[in-house]
This record gives sequence, structure tokens and C-alpha cells, in this order.
Amino acid sequence: MIARDDIFVRNIAFWGSEQQDILAGKSVFIAGVGALGCVVAEILVRCGIGRVVVADRGVIDPPDLNRQALYTVGDLGEPKAYIAADRLNALTGLTEVVAMNVSIGEDDIAGALSGCDGVADCLDNFPSRFALEDALPEKIFMVTGALRGDYGQLTSIIPGRTVRLRELFAGFGKTEKIVPVIPTIVFAAGSLMAQEILNNLLCKPQLAGRILVVGMAGFYLEHVPVKPA
Repeated sequence: MIARDDIFVRNIAFWGSEQQDILAGKSVFIAGVGALGCVVAEILVRCGIGRVVVADRGVIDPPDLNRQALYTVGDLGEPKAYIAADRLNALTGLTEVVAMNVSIGEDDIAGALSGCDGVADCLDNFPSRFALEDALPEKIFMVTGALRGDYGQLTSIIPGRTVRLRELFAGFGKTEKIVPVIPTIVFAAGSLMAQEILNNLLCKPQLAGRILVVGMAGFYLEHVPVKPA
């Protein structure tokens, strides 16, 4: 078996063994392993997070292949959560990856959330996002991200400290059936989400109380103060 420090030698060269040890003791729940979820999950595993739970009820369809990085044409028709877990387990062998074939908002995820230090909201509709927020245990942060076209946005939701997602997006309903999204914003926004999850795990969130908006075509980047809708 390859030693941990051999795999993460470049991580450790940057942030040190102490932080690597901290991350090895953390657990993150990833709600949705579509476009953002695939990128976030892969980066967290490569950063050395000790445990990752990937939750999704969907199956892999042809339109997923342009932007969902953990899947190939040979996976069509297969459950996303199980295929994602298999790919993630094969990366370093040092992260415990748990697959949950569940629908957020319909199935009980309270037990799974209670064992985690943080949550990545990589879902694609507001009813499920709100249900996920409602299920958050006290003091567990959630980093939420969304995409459209070549734009992405993300923020940290910390119960008791920041505006709730339900307040921020009050009045938002169903998402359109086909949302335009290009691959470049998926990887850019997913990387930023993963970084903000790391920031929260180390008690140094950068997006608590503000939204980061990213646009690819013109390299647009802006911080927007968060206020209730």
C-alpha cells in the first residue's frame, strides 16, 4: 500500500502535516453528484478528506457526459451514486467513500448528515436545496453552488450566522428542464466550492455573508453581500 505522505506530499509541502491530519479526520456529505458534485467530490478526495458521502437518486444519461467528470459512456443507465463512489474509491484508497442512492427531500438523510462536519449542496433544484437545508444539524455548515451558462455562484450557509438559503432565494420554484451549462464553469465553480469547503473545515470560511459570482467568458469575478430576498 502506498504511504499517505507519498500521495499527499505536495499538499503537505503547501499546508503542512498538521492540516493534512485535520482533513483526514473530517467527513463531508455531498448532495448531488452531477456536474458540481463530481468535481467537488474528486477534489476533496485528492485533498485527503477522511470520509465522503455521495448522495444522488439519478442515473447517468447522455447529456451528463459533457460536464459530469466521474462518468463515461460505458456508465449510461447506471446509478450515479454508486458509479461515483467506485471512481472516487479508486483515486487514492485513503478516503472512505459512502454511496447513498437517495432523493433529497423524499428520503430520510438525517442520520447521514449528523455524522458529517459539512455539506456540499450540489443539487439542481430549489425544493431539494431547501429540504437539504431544513435537515442540517445545528452548527454544520453548507456550501451551496449553482450554475447557468458560463456563470456560477456559491456561498457558505452557516446556521445561526448567515442568511438561510430559504431567505436568500425566497419565492424561487422549479428550475427549467434544460439549464444551459458549459464545462468550463463546472470545473471552475466546482474547484471554488471545494476550496470553500476546506476553508469551513478549517474554521476560516471566506463566503459567509456574501456570494461569489464567477463568469468564464470575460473572466468575471464579484463578491455580492448576502441579503434576504
